[in-house]
Amino acid sequence: MIDQKYFIIEKEIFLGTPKYSIHKSKMYDLTKATRILVALDTLNEDRERYSHHLQEVDKGMLPLVLTDEVKEEQSEMPF
Repeated sequence: MIDQKYFIIEKEIFLGTPKYSIHKSKMYDLTKATRILVALDTLNEDRERYSHHLQEVDKGMLPLVLTDEVKEEQSEMPF
């Protein structure tokens, strides 16, 4: 649970059709995401049109980052 990251999903209903987007295109830890979610909910004046929700980030969707060890092994390859 320590490594878990969350997106804040913003739902906007426009002409009867919902549109979803990720708030600021960022991931947050649970504490920060909850604080932002409460702030957004407090500031939200049009609750029928806008709502915000938390979504856990799927670790399989994150890009892989090469470590120094992997980079060294790649530089030693003969081809």
